[in-house]
Amino acid sequence: MRTIFEDTTLKAEMEESRSRSNESKSTLPVLWLIALLFLGGVGGVSYWAYNHAAVAPPPPPVSLDDPKQRAEAFDKFNQPVLNGNWVEAEAMLSTAAKQKLTDQQKSLPESMLGKFKDYKIVMGEMTQSIDTSAPGMLRLDCLYRFTNDPANYTKIEERIITLTLVIENGRIVIDNWEGVGAEERKEERGSKAAVNK
Repeated sequence: MRTIFEDTTLKAEMEESRSRSNESKSTLPVLWLIALLFLGGVGGVSYWAYNHAAVAPPPPPVSLDDPKQRAEAFDKFNQPVLNGNWVEAEAMLSTAAKQKLTDQQKSLPESMLGKFKDYKIVMGEMTQSIDTSAPGMLRLDCLYRFTNDPANYTKIEERIITLTLVIENGRIVIDNWEGVGAEERKEERGSKAAVNK
């Protein structure tokens, strides 16, 4: 015969097993939902990572020793000069160079080209003559060819202009320029030849 205590214990065990099965029935969908959310999150992150553009590396620090940066700075100055857009070329000047123009009361073509300021510039290119002896600046010889008759290129004048590049406000700019005309170079050669005799 069973006692009341046994019946109570048996009843408690049966209720406990029912509650466990109910818990397992309610736990299973929750676990599936968590698993699906995890898979969806992983899929979303991988889709974003695959389709998102990679972060570009930071640009190299501005340096006068880098030939690529020197060439870019020269091209930014040279292209407007070749096109006759002197206002855009002046944007590549340092503060000191702009002050020099103000002090001279000249425009950039007047100061840079002198008597050839009204000529059409046909070509401008860097030479291999580069002087890095002064710290923080670089002297670069540039050959400019121009004519006063753009329709007829028979008479072409040459002028080597030495540009001084410096770093100002995190960019390479033109700080100074010096020019020597073809006639002046011929006179120099003649005087050197006379001295050597």
